[in-house]
Amino acid sequence: MKGGRRLLAVVAASVGLAVLAGCKSDVDEMIMNPTTKDELVQKLLADDVAKHDIMTRLTSEDAAKKEIAETLLGDTSIKALALDKIAADQVQRAALLQKLVGDAATRAEVIAAVTSDEANRKEVQAILKKPLPKK
Repeated sequence: MKGGRRLLAVVAASVGLAVLAGCKSDVDEMIMNPTTKDELVQKLLADDVAKHDIMTRLTSEDAAKKEIAETLLGDTSIKALALDKIAADQVQRAALLQKLVGDAATRAEVIAAVTSDEANRKEVQAILKKPLPKK
């Protein structure tokens, strides 16, 4: 009786491995085919759990995060959104300003932008008349 169960378990495991091995080649073929690859991607993105798993994997490593950021920043609407988010964060805003005024060419652009508007120019002139704040 025990020998029959062991044999059945071995056969079931073998069949399972054979099916999985067969599926792997099928999955590889599906990924190589652009049509089925697109279908797989669409189905994965339609499933909230799968989408969450994909995002977790993509954002868990620094290299993947950088690649995503570079890809997204190629889109001007995303770039604007990123600037809005950075400007809204007090700590990030200070770092952004330091970066802008740290580079001579960028600093000249910032000064030109601030002084080109009449209202801004008057505000800058009023600020310059006051003594510098003590640190």
